[in-house]
Amino acid sequence: MTKMLLEILEQPDALDRLLHEESRNITSIAEKIKAHSPAFFELAARGSSDNAATYGKYLFEYANGIPCSLAAPSIHTVYKRRPQLKRGVVIGISQSGEGTDINTVLRNAKKAGAYTIGITNTPDSDITNAAHDVILLRAGLEKGLAATKTYTCQLLALMLISGMLSGDRKFMLHAAHIPEKMRKTLAVRDQIESITERYRYMDRCAIIGRGFNYSTVKEAALKLMETSYVVAQPFSTADFLHGPIAMTGAGFPTFVCIPEGRMAAPLTQLSKDLNDKNLETIIISNRPSALKIASKAINMPVDTDEIFSPIFYIVPFQFFANALSHAKGIDPDKPRFLKKITQTF
Repeated sequence: MTKMLLEILEQPDALDRLLHEESRNITSIAEKIKAHSPAFFELAARGSSDNAATYGKYLFEYANGIPCSLAAPSIHTVYKRRPQLKRGVVIGISQSGEGTDINTVLRNAKKAGAYTIGITNTPDSDITNAAHDVILLRAGLEKGLAATKTYTCQLLALMLISGMLSGDRKFMLHAAHIPEKMRKTLAVRDQIESITERYRYMDRCAIIGRGFNYSTVKEAALKLMETSYVVAQPFSTADFLHGPIAMTGAGFPTFVCIPEGRMAAPLTQLSKDLNDKNLETIIISNRPSALKIASKAINMPVDTDEIFSPIFYIVPFQFFANALSHAKGIDPDKPRFLKKITQTF
């Protein structure tokens, strides 16, 4: 069993630890955010953490009504500019806590008068010095190269900030059931592994989602690229129809993420249109109307509100990346050219 697979299976326990060991800290941080009365959020991250930040953007704007942008760290590190961040809350997300550019954003934001938060899995890392306050993911040491449990813990950390900031009791009740639902989600593994051999020679694909799950398809594409060397392109439905659909054709593998929610109907309609064009659609959903039109259907074992769905809908792609790498004769724990901690400037 690979380290990656072991850590996929550890996710329910990791999420449970985060809930129980960091809730008081996050409650305090939410109170400090309120006291700062921010005009905006800015999220700084790279890699999988940047995909989590994409979810955070949707979350803070939807659930809290506060504009949120994704930082361009090179503005700070390469171009040596200092954006006006005084009225903002700036959150740096880094599994290792050692991303030089992310920590530079936090330090500059702190000097500018912003309230800064670090989200990391590493207690003694540099991010703990760069930010005013830190949220520890409590995921345990992640030995696999591909981020799995740290990614879903990042999503949960962002959910908890948002929920405690809004004071929405229903939101927090849903969050409390996430570890239990994650255990149920792991049952999707058998479905994924049963179809993997079909895609052994796949070298390119598209992965489509929208809204909250735009983060999911971005993270899914990264997982396939880094573990299986597949040129996987993530798209929002809207962006896909504005040009990239032209690169497809008969039999082109297209993964579509369709959870319950406002995006379900347009994503289902898009899948029908892709079927009419003879693309191969692999649909991940719990909606019978979506699954019945799939070339390959992955029935999700859990029902959840759209706002929480990214934490569960990434799991089939984690399993698929691990299984596909094996089918291709690649060790997902030792992909070429990569190392666990990547420092960028």
